[in-house]
Parts: sequence; C-alpha cells; structure tokens
Amino acid sequence: MQHAYNVYTAARDEAQAQGCNGVHLLGGDMERRDFVAVGLSGALAGGVDWSPFGKPGPVQDQVRARFPRLRAETFVNAAAGTPLGAFAESGIQRYAAYQRLGPGDGRADYINQVMSDVRASFGNLIGARTSEIALVHCTKAGEQIVLDGLDPGRRGRNVVTNDMHFTGSLHNLIGLRRSGVDVRIVRGRDWNVSLDDMSRAIDDETALVAVTLVSNITGRIEPMRELADIAHARGALVYADIIQAAGILPVDVRALGIDFAAANGYKWLYGVHGAGFLFVRDDLQGSALPDRVFPGNVAYNYPPWVSEPDPDGDPLVYEPRTDARRYEPGHASYLGYCAVYEGMEFLRRVTPDLAHQHTVSLNQRLIEQVDETRYELLPRDVRSPIVTYRRRDGRALAERLAAARVTVSLLGSGRDLVRISPAIYNTAADVDRVTEVLNGL
Repeated sequence: MQHAYNVYTAARDEAQAQGCNGVHLLGGDMERRDFVAVGLSGALAGGVDWSPFGKPGPVQDQVRARFPRLRAETFVNAAAGTPLGAFAESGIQRYAAYQRLGPGDGRADYINQVMSDVRASFGNLIGARTSEIALVHCTKAGEQIVLDGLDPGRRGRNVVTNDMHFTGSLHNLIGLRRSGVDVRIVRGRDWNVSLDDMSRAIDDETALVAVTLVSNITGRIEPMRELADIAHARGALVYADIIQAAGILPVDVRALGIDFAAANGYKWLYGVHGAGFLFVRDDLQGSALPDRVFPGNVAYNYPPWVSEPDPDGDPLVYEPRTDARRYEPGHASYLGYCAVYEGMEFLRRVTPDLAHQHTVSLNQRLIEQVDETRYELLPRDVRSPIVTYRRRDGRALAERLAAARVTVSLLGSGRDLVRISPAIYNTAADVDRVTEVLNGL
C-alpha cells in the first residue's frame, strides 16, 4: 500500500511543480484513498472477489492467463491495441456459434443481450446515458458523423483543431480544408498546445472544436474543461476523440464539457476493430446535430401488404429514431460487439480506476529506470497511460526489441519515438524487461 501512495505523492509533487494545485482525474480529483489499490501484486491480493477470473491463485496470474499472447512476448503496447483476451474470444465464438448453429440453446438470447446492453456498458464508462450512445465502425466514423451533421462548409463556419489531434483525423480535416472548409489547425510547441493559442483560433463563427483527449503520440491530456468553456462561450460545440482514454482513465463527458465523443473498442476496452461508439448529448440530437441518415424500416399500410389498412395512417409508416441510434446507418458488427461487450465486462470487474492506477504505477517505475542520458522523455501528463521517448537509432532499436520479443510502438518517419503503454495485464517484471532492452544491457 505504501508503494501505491508513493506513486500518488510523486504524481502530486510533479503536478505541483508544473503549477497545478493537485492531481486531477478527468472529471474529479485523485485522492489518497483512490490509490490504495495501486499495484496488482499488493492491493489486489485481498478483499476483492475475483471469482470471475477462475481458479484460485495470485490475481495477477489469473488476469494474465486471460491473454495468451503474453506467453510469447512482453507486450507493453496497449495504445496500439490490447491483445485478444480469452473473454473477448469467447464472445466471438458465441456469435460464430449463433451463425453456424442457429438461435437455439440460448444463442440468440446472448446476442440479444449484447446488442441490448453494449451501449449502456460504454455509457457507464464515460458518464453518459444509454440514449446518448450510437454504434459506429471506428472513431473517425463517429467524428465524420459530427462533421457531416454540422456541415461547417455549407454554413460558412469554421472548425478548430490542433496538431496533437489524431493524425488520421488531421488528414481528413486537411482534405476538408482543400474542399473549401475553413479548418484551423493550431500548432503546438515542444509537444504541447497553448490554451491561449487555441482561444485565439476560436471565434464566433467556429462551429466545432475537435481534439483528441489523450494524444496517441505522447500521452498528453487536453485541458478539456477549460477548452470547452472557451468554445461554448463563443457558440461552438466540442468533439473529443477518446479512444486513448475510455477504459483506462476515469472520464466524465459532462464534467469535461464534451458535446460529442467517439472511440473504438480494440484498445483499452479489450475488444476488436470495427466495434466503436459515438456519444452525442441528448439535447443536441436532431437539432444542433441534424439527422443525415434515417435508419429503420417502413411498415406498409396498403394492399397487398396488409388486408385491412389503417385509413388514418400514412401509406408507408415512418417511425424515426429518437435517441443516438438515429446516427447508426445500419447493421453493426455483431461479432465485434460481442467481443467488446465481454471486454467491458472484464473491465467492469477490474474497474477503470484500478487499471489506471496500476498503469500509473508501472509508468513511474519505467521512468525511474530508463537511461535519461540516452532517451529523451517527451513532455507528458502524470495521469497519462502513455510514456514516449525519443531516440535517434530507431531502426536498430526495432531489431533489438524484436529479438527480445518486446512489443512497443516505434513512431515517426524515422521511427525515433518509442511509445510504451502498459495495461492491467502487465507487471513490474514486464517494465523491467522493457528497460533492460532499451538500456541495452
């Protein structure tokens, strides 16, 4: 327990040195009591019902046993996607059985439960209502629905973002700019983006401020609440890419002032590609964010479709969606949502708070051990699940990592950015192995 509190105090002291009054979570404060569970080898050992994880034994072993990939490699790369857990694989297999064998023996009941509950599961993670969650095939698809609905080009308004937004989103926004939309990309300095610079770019004609909550490059956390206040004061709405936050950081979209958000299920939600989520505030649905597709099916109200038509009804009965499902174009990846549903069930048992605290502890250990004379630690937020270093010999390092079966991400055109992102299944021994390879011992 004391080690856990030491991690908290280190984070607090670093935050205070950076001019913060405390260590703040995304929507609340990080107190000492929040850290008493840090470190699976310590605090998880007692007082928790771990029966869902199977046979008795050390909790960490039970968690790791759910991820077969960990037997072959040291995988510290959750920001790129978590390995497929046995629980998610089970969801996939149950869907496959439904397709192969039909709806009997409870197979249809399981699929119906997943598709009924999966929106609520994600909503609970981010402080949203079930009615505010739509299913989308990827994070960018969710962002595109927002852009299409607001249609800033047609309305002569602008979009503001910054160069810490997801690079795929920036690529899309530059394309919109070339098509005539006023897209303003604020450049950062030293891996950070000034709130003042963002404020200067936002004006009374800004339709949308679109940012990434947690940078996939450095782990930087956007000052979301402050940015949202600026945007809202000028009549703009706010979109956040939360794929690197949902499931690993405690997120409250209302406390953060977020109007729209999207994520995919294959990272910290322990699912697979193709099963994502879009959050749209209830009061914005169909008004500030108009419908561009109209999902559903008509009912015929004339012969020969019906023998007794309703004389007061329309020939084709149209019943529009009245919640966030109005933004879903059609069938979702049922297989994918079975996987991510089971991933979120796993996460519910672990809890995002514990996953976050465990990751903070491992990252602190990593930073203490990596040779800072050979690796430049990029500026980061102490709450972030991501740690990134810069080193010039990226290609040589890639060979050394591959030989050691250590999986991290090497980013940038020269592969000189080393991104490390532990998760709930990682241990101190994993971190030690990574630092051993990085330091070249």
